[in-house]
Amino acid sequence: MDSDPNPPVLVDVRSKSEQAVSRIPGALTQQQYEAEVEALAKRRVVVYCTVGGRSYLYARKLVAAGREATNYRDGILGWCRAGLPLESPDKHPTTAVHPYWRIFHVPDPYEVKT
Repeated sequence: MDSDPNPPVLVDVRSKSEQAVSRIPGALTQQQYEAEVEALAKRRVVVYCTVGGRSYLYARKLVAAGREATNYRDGILGWCRAGLPLESPDKHPTTAVHPYWRIFHVPDPYEVKT
């Protein structure tokens, strides 16, 4: 995504308690995106949550409103399965992740924080 001259906007639709643990680097919260929606109107939107359910619903809402949006259906846990980095809310690298429900498997070497 860094090499794209017009990279997509990552939108995190997880709860505030999940977002307080970590996020995909560079992601905006749903509230941040909605506050800047007009400024970001020409950029594709990729929406994520934990495993893809909540993000699917929000991506559908954006598409219905005429936005170019897609669901990152693997969610933040798929990101972790791929071994990709996470960042804390203050933009420091972290291995902590909030799995939403304890039934969701968090891969090694990430640590569960709820």
